[in-house]
Amino acid sequence: MEKSEKLKNNDLNRKNKVEKVRIVKSGYGNENLLKDFYDYLKEKNIQEVFGVEEADLIISLGGDGTMLIAAKEAITGNIPVLAVNMGSLGYLAEVKPQNAVKMLEDYENGNYKIEERAFLEVKYEDNIFYALNELVITKGGHEAHLIQVEVYSNDIFVNKYRADGIIVATPTGSTAYSLSAGGSIVHPGLNALSITPLAPQSLTARPIIVDGCEVLSFKATSRDEAVHLNIDGNQWFQIQQNDLVSARLSKKKIRIVKPMDSDYYSILRQKLKWGDSVL
Repeated sequence: MEKSEKLKNNDLNRKNKVEKVRIVKSGYGNENLLKDFYDYLKEKNIQEVFGVEEADLIISLGGDGTMLIAAKEAITGNIPVLAVNMGSLGYLAEVKPQNAVKMLEDYENGNYKIEERAFLEVKYEDNIFYALNELVITKGGHEAHLIQVEVYSNDIFVNKYRADGIIVATPTGSTAYSLSAGGSIVHPGLNALSITPLAPQSLTARPIIVDGCEVLSFKATSRDEAVHLNIDGNQWFQIQQNDLVSARLSKKKIRIVKPMDSDYYSILRQKLKWGDSVL
């Protein structure tokens, strides 16, 4: 199978020959939980490679933070990602370590499904960056003044937020920082972006969900000239008053290998503990 060939969501029975894998892992996971997994790679003569362009599959070993790193690598080669959850939350990385071997076998045997998640395409100073979760425009520090962020959609003025900052999240990122800041959960199948203000001065400044095809642009100002742009928590820039930042939902997507019985709503119920007693 050519790596450039796209898997569709209805191609549930495609078998895959895995000979080389790119492993992205967190330094905080318990490697003992992966003994069977590493033994399986050795038994099947599956080689670990460090150049993503050589890999048949990317394997993320960690939490959702590790998955963000894997996603940036996957975007360059259109290579699917199998995410094993070595953390505690794991909206994206839902495969447990004890099930890693079975999930890899299922992928090889065609017993899996692919879930596609769209990236946020961020343009800043003629450079393009990709975020799986969000971009954040925020004040420079705890003692910095509130900033003002003007938001435009297709050059039409939306609102001016006076706040600690704003979060622009993909549907994937809607269960991350945006959710913690009071934003809505957005189903990953929707072509939408959410704008969530951070500690706004006005109580009427509420989160809003917009069409993902719209191009959002931002102008940020601050009395102490300390405004930062944060992309997925791992890229930071200090932006100046006249700097232009824009974003839209990208056509580029990450393809995540999931178990056949994977269910988005059951993941939400489990991770958010819906229905649990508060006593």
